[in-house]
Amino acid sequence: MARKADILSYLPPILHEIKELQNIAALENPSIERVWELTESLFNNQFILTLDERGADRYEKMLGLMTNESETLETRRFRILSRYQEQAPYSFPVLKQLLDSLLGEGKYELTRSPSEKWVRVKLELTVSREFEIVEVLLERVTPQNMLVYVEIRYIQHSALAHFTHAQLAAYTHKQLREEVLS
Repeated sequence: MARKADILSYLPPILHEIKELQNIAALENPSIERVWELTESLFNNQFILTLDERGADRYEKMLGLMTNESETLETRRFRILSRYQEQAPYSFPVLKQLLDSLLGEGKYELTRSPSEKWVRVKLELTVSREFEIVEVLLERVTPQNMLVYVEIRYIQHSALAHFTHAQLAAYTHKQLREEVLS
């Protein structure tokens, strides 16, 4: 948060009553506050997790990332962070560590079959908005001779077992499959 400027506070109290100095302070304070805002923005835009719109635009331009106007700032930060965390050559522990840092531990299920040459990631519903970003990331870091499957891990029947049929009748099949019920 930017600082609140008050030029009069730097002057001796006896000068606070002079109208000319009050007017000068009233004119100068907004300019100084704007300088503080810009300084804070410059500092925050040095770090991906604190980027603002302007900073995200700059990073996307540098990395050649295409963005959709409807994307949130959080999604844009996630895409930039995923691009910076790409690491070659691929190894399963590195991939697991990468997904843990991006999505969070337990927010996905990672399986592989080296003999059949495939990698499968099932994302939790809570991180499903990052589906496309994870898909692109996996395509970039996995070997080209491996198939990559990215899926959403829907709500399992066991999670709905404690509800009665009357309670479940209030929801559509899609809601039961994809939404977290309370």
